[in-house]
Amino acid sequence: MSKLVVVIPTYNEKENTKRIIVKLRRTFLKLKKWNPQILIVDGNSPDGTSIVVKTLSQKYKNVHLLLEPQKRGLGAAYLSGMKHAFGRLKAEIAVTMDADLSHDPVCLPKILNKIETGSDFVVGSRYIKGGSIPKNWPLHRKFLSIFGNLATQLLLESRAINDWTTGYRAFRKEVFQKVVPVMEKDAAFKGYTFNISFAYHTIEAGFKVSQVPINFIDRTAGDSKLGMEYLFYTPIFLVKTRLKKFLSV
Repeated sequence: MSKLVVVIPTYNEKENTKRIIVKLRRTFLKLKKWNPQILIVDGNSPDGTSIVVKTLSQKYKNVHLLLEPQKRGLGAAYLSGMKHAFGRLKAEIAVTMDADLSHDPVCLPKILNKIETGSDFVVGSRYIKGGSIPKNWPLHRKFLSIFGNLATQLLLESRAINDWTTGYRAFRKEVFQKVVPVMEKDAAFKGYTFNISFAYHTIEAGFKVSQVPINFIDRTAGDSKLGMEYLFYTPIFLVKTRLKKFLSV
């Protein structure tokens, strides 16, 4: 069976971590073609998230903890987790998802089915038929998400995917090996800008990309990690990338 590692960054997610691990392990029972593992990348959360994971890792052999010395942001956590998954854990496929249960593990078999049928990079999309965002989101959050994704398509001149900021994804080791060195040479990537940059460079490299509809569920415990870096770094990345494309014509 192919080894699959689900990478989940956490910071002060003590209330959600056990729940997401339990739900994932339940979903794993349906994955007959895979050897699934869970990797929690914790930014030394003061609420004791890592203690919860350590306890569960002693009980379940497929639960692993990567404890970072401090919180370094979402992009850095993703990168550390990917390197650990494809390196020490010897994954062939990595999946990224949020710890707060906004990404339903029930969708995982559909995402992996796309990998099984030849896709290299699969996005769980809120903005295709069958996908959705929470109806109770405040207007400003709906605007930021919807407008942000439309602006990204426009500035990057790509309609390969509809949801650029989603963190629910699956991709092959070859994608990681090709894309991350390009990202590291290009520019700093922080927070949710990492998701946009990773998707953009994957598409530019010519990998086969697919989408699966997901219903995004708003968190019921803990605090959202959406910060000001989304409003600052993302426009900078998009404008710089657009200028590079324009000047290269």
